[in-house]
Amino acid sequence: MRAKIKLNKNFYLIIFLFIVCLFLYGQYNYSKKNIINTFKNQQFTKTFLIKNKIKNIFDNAELTFKSKLEENIKKLNTIYLLYDNIKDFNPNKVALILNKNETKGRYEVFVIDKNYRIIKTSYKPDLDYNLGKFPIFRKILNDVFEGKKQIDISPIYIDPASMNLKRYFLILSPDKKYLLQIAYVIDIYPILKKTYFDIKSECEDLKKLKLYFISKYLIYPIYFDQRKLNKTPLNILMKQTEEIFNEIIKKAKIKTKSSKFFLKKNTAKKVFEIFQKKGFISTLNLKKGTFEIYTIINGFFKNFSNKLMIDNVFDTIILEKDLKDLKNRYLLILFFITLIVFFVKLMIYYISYKLNELVTHMKNNREIKRNDSFIKEIDDLISTYNHYRQRLNEEVEKNKKILMQNRKFIIDTVHQIKTPLSIITLNSDFIKMKLNTDNEEIKEALDEIDAAISMLKISYEDLSYLSSEHIIEYKPSDINISELIDQRIKFFHNLAKAKNKLLITNIEKDVIFSINKVEIERIIDNNVSNAIEYSNGKKIIVELRKEKNIVLKFISKGERIKSPNMIFEKNYREHSHKRGLGMGLNIVKKICEKYGIEYEVYYESGCNVFEYVFKI
Repeated sequence: MRAKIKLNKNFYLIIFLFIVCLFLYGQYNYSKKNIINTFKNQQFTKTFLIKNKIKNIFDNAELTFKSKLEENIKKLNTIYLLYDNIKDFNPNKVALILNKNETKGRYEVFVIDKNYRIIKTSYKPDLDYNLGKFPIFRKILNDVFEGKKQIDISPIYIDPASMNLKRYFLILSPDKKYLLQIAYVIDIYPILKKTYFDIKSECEDLKKLKLYFISKYLIYPIYFDQRKLNKTPLNILMKQTEEIFNEIIKKAKIKTKSSKFFLKKNTAKKVFEIFQKKGFISTLNLKKGTFEIYTIINGFFKNFSNKLMIDNVFDTIILEKDLKDLKNRYLLILFFITLIVFFVKLMIYYISYKLNELVTHMKNNREIKRNDSFIKEIDDLISTYNHYRQRLNEEVEKNKKILMQNRKFIIDTVHQIKTPLSIITLNSDFIKMKLNTDNEEIKEALDEIDAAISMLKISYEDLSYLSSEHIIEYKPSDINISELIDQRIKFFHNLAKAKNKLLITNIEKDVIFSINKVEIERIIDNNVSNAIEYSNGKKIIVELRKEKNIVLKFISKGERIKSPNMIFEKNYREHSHKRGLGMGLNIVKKICEKYGIEYEVYYESGCNVFEYVFKI
């Protein structure tokens, strides 16, 4: 049976609203994610453009370094000759000679002793600087001192003090006591600074822009507020490098060993590995209103160790506004849906009230007083109900009268049949006594009359039961079903004989059950008479046995019953071409239901079996 939903229950509306909220929440999160991703992609695009602008500066500087390489080597040979011809080698004076007519860059001159210290230089911040602190520099210096290399040309470096790009050229002095070094310097700081401020002015949402130069071991911040002219001590540079590196791995959300372990190995390589995995390192912090992006420019001047890291911090005002608008939009949608649900709930409540009122009046068969509803359909329904209720009541009263008349007619008819039926039976018995019953034709005619009387008696008893079941109370008593079956089988003897049928019984003796005698007779008579009428075999078997329960069976050969579930219904006849009232088995069904008797029809070994189980 299909479940019915009551309109006056709030549960379903709450479930609906909950599902709508979940759906809207999912859509909100999906839209929020798209807005954030769009914002991030826009900032990544800006970062990419910033990265290219800065990279172009270094690419142009690289072209200059390449074009000046041969000239730089000639300048190195020049200081070698000057050292040999000047008693007091003065780096400042030598630098003036080298820088004469130089337009693109400038030269710096250094003298390095065997303790790896710069003892003379035209670039004062490097004076007395100990290059031996770096193993790679110490090896290069030793190779030149020992004559393993005649000239050493360094990669291009950025000087953290002056923010200039430098390439160093090294040669052993003629007296083998010192190393002579020149640096070809290109000052990119002014153009880099201009580009820096241009970028900040072009990107209104760019709150902060930082640049870091990464060498093999150190990370140098590039300052644009002022240019430092003094060398930062190495221990401070190492500490600063460690802090910046820790910040990178924190933003990248990478679990590593101690940063000191990695920095000793190769700072540039480890930073490159982080960015190789992540591409961009980004952190969105809506509480602080920032979106920070780290990106890296790899391999300056074909030197893997040289890298430039860019730290962009963008303002999230636009993103926050878009997210706020999105949130308000979905809250507004939720508000309207809730409003609609509330309105629907009121409508359902009103409709439910009206329908419940209608159902209550229908159950009690009462008229609904007219109270015009603003819902036309409900108003029409009430009007239609009142109209048809009146008509129905009139029909019911009319049918009651007809039913009472029919019932009276049946009762009267049954009473009228009883007297002539008794007369026919008595006269039939009298004729049998007076006539010569040895005459086969007469005997056969009398048997036919007895069979007809039996059929008439069965119909009379069925009608008598139907007409009196609502008037007379059929009380149960202990009935010996075994004896009763024997009696009824004798009653059906002439009818069976007339139909050329043989009644065979297999009855256990003294089977007792509490039931009304008239009602158990109706069960036996209707089953036996049906078997005689419809069986196409000669034998009809009646079985009665007592096991856990009492089982009564009527077995007759015949065609399989087409609709065993319908055979007990009122007015149903399996064989429509045969005449009959179609009420016998329906009477049996009612009696079985009254006493809790289980009944079943099935087909077995070419026979129809009507089985009745009387529960003890």
